[in-house]
This record gives sequence, C-alpha cells and structure tokens, in this order.
Amino acid sequence: MPRPDENPLARIVEKLGERAHIPDQAIEAILQMPYVDKQLHPGSFFVREGAFAEKCGVLASGLLVYQKTSRNGDRQIFSIKMPGDMLGLESLYLDTLDYNIQALTRCKIVIVQSDLLKSISDEFVVVRHAISRIMLTEASILRELILNIGRRDARARLAHFLCEFAVRTGGTDKINNRSFELTLTQEQLGDALGLTAVHINRMLQLLTRDSLIARDGKNIRFVDWNRLQSIADFSTRYLHSREVRLDV
Repeated sequence: MPRPDENPLARIVEKLGERAHIPDQAIEAILQMPYVDKQLHPGSFFVREGAFAEKCGVLASGLLVYQKTSRNGDRQIFSIKMPGDMLGLESLYLDTLDYNIQALTRCKIVIVQSDLLKSISDEFVVVRHAISRIMLTEASILRELILNIGRRDARARLAHFLCEFAVRTGGTDKINNRSFELTLTQEQLGDALGLTAVHINRMLQLLTRDSLIARDGKNIRFVDWNRLQSIADFSTRYLHSREVRLDV
C-alpha cells in the first residue's frame, strides 16, 4: 500500500479529519479503496441529474459546481466545490441525484464507489459522523445562499459571495494578503447569485467605485475588508470551520 501522502485517497482522510478524529483502522480502510483519477474539461459533467448514484469522491484541483437547470435552460448554481471538497456524498444514501455536478474549470477528481465508502462509514461510526458533519455544513452554506439571493440587494449579494469565496479558498491568508483570483466569469457569478452578467458587471464597478475592492483582470484585491464584510452582512458562523478566523 502506498504511503498516505502518496495516495490520492489521503485527501478524503484529510477532509474527514477536519470534522472528526479518524482512527488508524478507518484510515487504512479508506486508503485501500480502489479509486479512479478523472480529468474534466470546463463545462463537462461529473454526474448528471437523474443518474444512478453510484460514485462519489474528492476534488483534487479546479472548481466544480452543483447546479440545476430550468425548463427554459436557465442555470442556478447552488454550491461551488473547491479543491479538497468531497463530491456526491448524497449517493451514499440516495438512489439517484437530483442535481448536476459540472466543471467550471479544468478539474481532477479522485472517484470511489459510494457503496465502499458507505460500508466503511457503517463499520466506523466516527467516519459516519464526519460525513454527516460535512453534509450538514453543506446544508448550512445552502441556507446562507437562499438568504443571500432572497433577501440581500445585488451589491450586498455580490459582496457576500466575494467574502465567502476568499475565506473558503484560503481563509485568513487571502484576507491578510488582501487579494485573490476570482476564476468565475461574470455569467457564472450571475448563475450563482440570480443576477444577469450585465448586473454583475455593474455591481463590480460599484464595489470598485466605492473603494471596497480593486480589480486587475481576474485578480480581486480587498481595499476595505471590514466595510465590505459589513455591507455583505458576512459572518463565518455558517461555515462551521474551526480553521477560519477573521480577527485580522
């Protein structure tokens, strides 16, 4: 068996370990699962809505989204997955998935069979608890998105997204360094926030004009993080992460 730091499945161990102390026997069982590395091009699908739920995994690189499409072809992004995030955990408990998992950028995924991870979670209750906490946190982030789209104006909505994206992709390092790369297009931002690309562009210009952010291509720099956070009504509480602090 390869050393844990050489095994791509170590990413799953690491993610579960953020939510619970995983015993050595469970770690060994996870690292011994058969897996497949899959490359996805931008726009391609990992899983389509209605597909039989038989695989899950972890995102090794790139950005993925969970999304649904209306009958008219309008897309609503309701979750953005970043490197290290688990994918398709609902497949451990549901027969089919009711959403699409689609690549925003070039991605690499480490895939395992859902029934194998489910068997490990059945054998080791702490693994099941860790998976449950991950899924509950995903539900918490979704609740915040519903509030963001339903009750915040466009400027606050975009400000909140920028705060969350920076924290989730790098925590306080992103804020201390005051800048990060926003790899989403304005159309993709609109699909995540229920706005048109034109409206997103206007709000980016407004945040820039108000000296809250500065932009250089895809690079976003925080000019006034504290004021941006206040406008966004942003708190990290809903992320349920011990690693994230904003006392900067």
